Amino acid sequence: MFKRLIYWVIVGMVTVSCNKMIEIDVRDSDIKYVVEGVITNEPGVCIVNLTRSKNFDESNDFERISGAVVKVYDNEELFELQETEPGKYQDTSLTGTPGHIYRLEIVTGDEKFTSTCTMPEPVAMDSLYIKPGPFGQFKFATIDYTDPAEYNNGYRFVQYVNGVKEPTVFWENDEFTNGQFVTMQLDASAEEKDDPRNIKTGDEVMIEMQTIDEEVFTFWYTLRSGGGDGAGFSAAPSNPITNISGGALGYFSAHTIDRRTVVAP
Repeated sequence: MFKRLIYWVIVGMVTVSCNKMIEIDVRDSDIKYVVEGVITNEPGVCIVNLTRSKNFDESNDFERISGAVVKVYDNEELFELQETEPGKYQDTSLTGTPGHIYRLEIVTGDEKFTSTCTMPEPVAMDSLYIKPGPFGQFKFATIDYTDPAEYNNGYRFVQYVNGVKEPTVFWENDEFTNGQFVTMQLDASAEEKDDPRNIKTGDEVMIEMQTIDEEVFTFWYTLRSGGGDGAGFSAAPSNPITNISGGALGYFSAHTIDRRTVVAP
């Protein structure tokens, strides 16, 4: 994923060029560590993936970093994650609690990365259904939920169609909807009826609604703004704003989850 974050402007230029070859002087970027850390309110979901980015002309198989020391503090209680496969660190005994503060520490060689995230109070979907879009050509997963007025909330929505994850980044916050009933359609930007992103009759659609804190929302917001919507286009190459200190890319998210599944009519 993060190779695309750094270089998707080049991908977009290659995609739209038809008959003219465009030569681009691509400079190597600094090789950076990439952290993907998640804790949820579901039992045993405390996982940190640690990889290292590559230059544009290298393969997309990112180096998975083994041998790191990865710790998570739940308020002040320490959990040391075990490496369950190369570059993947996990603790199955930790279940996240809304309102708790989670602190991540990673040490690999001479590098140290840290992050802090507070798990928000959960917000659930009121309903999930499939509804045609404005012009009736495509069908979209549509979510109703009630935003609680007492919190400033951010949300991320992950869509699966027949078990396949949709790469589009769907996000929302309550800047203009605090305390209101919200209806949101998840538009994956399908362009043709046979586009695999188009939801068809009989498809099983599962939506995962994540309630996320402000810094994690900023990560997903700037990821999509920088081109991370699955389309591969951006006005300029950029990385999303991370909540990881120490020079790594990525994010550390302590969030709550609500899931619903529906079959498209």
